[in-house]
Amino acid sequence: MRFMKGKQGRIAVERLFLLLYIPLVLAMMLVMPVGGPPDEQAHLKQVWLLSTGQVGSDGHVFPANLRDLLQDAVGGTEASALKDEDIRNVRLSGETVTEEENQATGIYPLVSYLPQSCMMFLTRLFTDRIDFLLYSARIGSMIVTGFLFWLAIRRSPAGKMILLAIACLPLTLQEAASASCDGMTIAGISWITAELLRRMNNHADYTSRSMWRYAWMGIGAVLCKLLYVPALLLGLMPNAVTEEEKKQKRKQNLVMAGALLAALAAWYLLSVKSLSGRDGLTSDAVIRAGQVAANPLLLIGAQVRTLIHSAPGWGRQLFGVFGRLDIFSPWALTGLLAVSFCGVALADSGAEAVLPERKQAVKLRLLLIGIFILCWMILSCALMVWWTGEGSSVIQGIQGRYFLPCLFCLLLGLPRIPGKAKDGVTDHRGIVLNASMAVYVICVIVTVILLGMKL
Repeated sequence: MRFMKGKQGRIAVERLFLLLYIPLVLAMMLVMPVGGPPDEQAHLKQVWLLSTGQVGSDGHVFPANLRDLLQDAVGGTEASALKDEDIRNVRLSGETVTEEENQATGIYPLVSYLPQSCMMFLTRLFTDRIDFLLYSARIGSMIVTGFLFWLAIRRSPAGKMILLAIACLPLTLQEAASASCDGMTIAGISWITAELLRRMNNHADYTSRSMWRYAWMGIGAVLCKLLYVPALLLGLMPNAVTEEEKKQKRKQNLVMAGALLAALAAWYLLSVKSLSGRDGLTSDAVIRAGQVAANPLLLIGAQVRTLIHSAPGWGRQLFGVFGRLDIFSPWALTGLLAVSFCGVALADSGAEAVLPERKQAVKLRLLLIGIFILCWMILSCALMVWWTGEGSSVIQGIQGRYFLPCLFCLLLGLPRIPGKAKDGVTDHRGIVLNASMAVYVICVIVTVILLGMKL
């Protein structure tokens, strides 16, 4: 157990994370067929293109059998998970096919596919077996996602168990074990949030070295996903600093803003511009964006109706549904997982752990919850503009996995249960946290086992 102990003799949460996360995500990868997670075929196509250097070209070349396997949902047709016998011991064919345009999703910058592409490139040096190539992309995503979560847990001044619980959610494990960028997005935004909380907690962290760190964080927020950029608002949170520190903080904010604008430009040129005009979607989106801008009340009304309409769906997905695999864990297990998750959150939340001064803690708590609401509004607005059909009363495309990157902000902003009883002896918070975490881990393990048995 010495491995689990930190400097003060307490359990090091980042080491506990490694002990739980690595076997869980590997188990999820083994039981989850390729193509099971949402849009994994489209992500794998993007990984192939990047691993073969096909960036910015007019035509995109695929081996014929690989292209057939990765034919993703286009025009409303849902692709299904690949069967093991379809990819086992199958080698890339010499026959090739060319696509005129890249139909993979454009909301992820190309650089967010680098880990998967590098692993696929290295694997191609030794073999042309399709199963090895596809799983190598998953391994690249898993490694980077795990490292970012470990970094977030290690660096965050508060909510370490919340981060551990988010990382071990079955839905998070699914994204981390797939070739998509969603796992890295969840972990990346969690790390950025942890770093910004540390900045508020550590007044001495106003150095030139930290400026470079925050510059990379500004770029990283966009490279994760543009929709979660509001997390950077934490960097503007006022706190008690000296006059010299205020000057450094202003410089850091300017550096962060400049990095953010540079990353936005790169994101537009490499991802958005290359997909503009596809099948008339861009022109339709511009019209709808104009309608939303002309009458924002329509958007707010649609968001409220969508929240009421879709809440049961994304709630079930967070705690028991695995994307389009359509696998439900038993209702009792799903409910127990949700309750224990909330127990961990309420025992480990509390902005006062970051800023002990009461008024500052209240401001931080409101800002954290506000960031979650702002991310939800931007996300639903984007889905309304790009995805929702004409005449729909609700916004289409809302899924539980979209809430995961900003979930840390929401949970950390919640009130925390009292730590001790009036007699000063019983530590209620510790009891709730330990009991909830134990039940939660057991439920996650059982859920992964049930998924493997059903598949």
